[in-house]
Amino acid sequence: MATEPDRLRRGKLGNGLTVLLAPVPEAARVAVSVHYRVGFRNEPEQAAGFAHLFEHLMFEGSEGVGPREHGARVHAVGGAGDARTHQDYTRYFQVLPSESLDLALFLEADRMRAPRFAEAGIRRQLAGVAEEIRISVRERPYGGFPWPRLPPALYRDFANAHDGFGDTDQLAEVTPEQCREFFRLHYPPGNAVLTVCGGFDPGQARELISRHFGAIPARTVRPVPRLSEWLRRARTIEVSDPRISLPGLAIGYPLPDPDTDLPAYLAHQVLAPALRWPADLAMTSDSSCGFFESLDAAVPDTLVLTALHQPDTPADALLSDLDRRLAGLAEHGMRQHTFEEHRDRLRHEHHRRHADLLTRCCALGRLEILFGRAELLDDWPRLLDALPVGAAATAAQRLRGLPRGVLRVVPETPR
Repeated sequence: MATEPDRLRRGKLGNGLTVLLAPVPEAARVAVSVHYRVGFRNEPEQAAGFAHLFEHLMFEGSEGVGPREHGARVHAVGGAGDARTHQDYTRYFQVLPSESLDLALFLEADRMRAPRFAEAGIRRQLAGVAEEIRISVRERPYGGFPWPRLPPALYRDFANAHDGFGDTDQLAEVTPEQCREFFRLHYPPGNAVLTVCGGFDPGQARELISRHFGAIPARTVRPVPRLSEWLRRARTIEVSDPRISLPGLAIGYPLPDPDTDLPAYLAHQVLAPALRWPADLAMTSDSSCGFFESLDAAVPDTLVLTALHQPDTPADALLSDLDRRLAGLAEHGMRQHTFEEHRDRLRHEHHRRHADLLTRCCALGRLEILFGRAELLDDWPRLLDALPVGAAATAAQRLRGLPRGVLRVVPETPR
């Protein structure tokens, strides 16, 4: 039987750890996530990819947990878990039977308190990262399309433009001492959000959280740098790929800052589907606010348009068509029924995705760590409904006045 989530409860431990409790009545499982306010935009220039490698290293054991034992313990009780590194945060998550909440909290607290970094673990996880890059980018058709190949066309600062997977040859120089320093700087309790979502008793959860996390010492939290930058001129990057037969086009525009102008950001979410190319120009076309998902990064975030098209259709034809449609939307606006159709589809997808327990848990933690507004997850549909139809025209006009980054991926022709 479907049940409605209970109200969100927020608290903070003495060491600075933010705690979100989101009970879901009658749920038989519980999801636990920990978000740290550090991603690949926070890593040092001389060690691109370090934040992602570090995410892997956090599974190499802690004071009370052996190397790679974290996942094994979760799997042993019928649970599943993993981790992800994004631009501005790294998240660790698991979903498991409600009676195993104590286990999940112990595991996350133990590595927040005392992870172990050793040469053998670094070498082992570096090999895993290299394999991930090989499968996801180097040997995959359209690998890196649009991320991480598009950002350098739009941004110049290292933090915003570089490849977050990094260079494994460069990362081979990483030492345990560097890992301990990265942990000290970026993984204090005050730089993290613990979220518990699902079937649990809030009072009991508070006791368990206090027991496992309360004694972790507080450490200084570094101020979060503002990484906004302004692209002064358009740039096009072209990459050849021997594994593809159709050329691809990706375009990036900087989005409004959702932290200071959320309505403008939401207007671009409604506008984005209207910017996909028609079937007579593109074999496939997609659009998104954010490289990974909406409201997934602090400023700068990116509106992304992608298309695969026939070799005899020039990329310039797609760009001209986009400019024409943007001009029409800016001048005449979006029809009411089209605006409502895009808005309703966004709302439906939002509710569908976040009915999943783990997805909801991670979204709450993400919105809290990025914007201090976990409640935005449930407020978003109402805020979307409050948008006037004219907001789409305003968003289109804004995009017309901005430089854009362009990525072209073309089949590699035999020599």
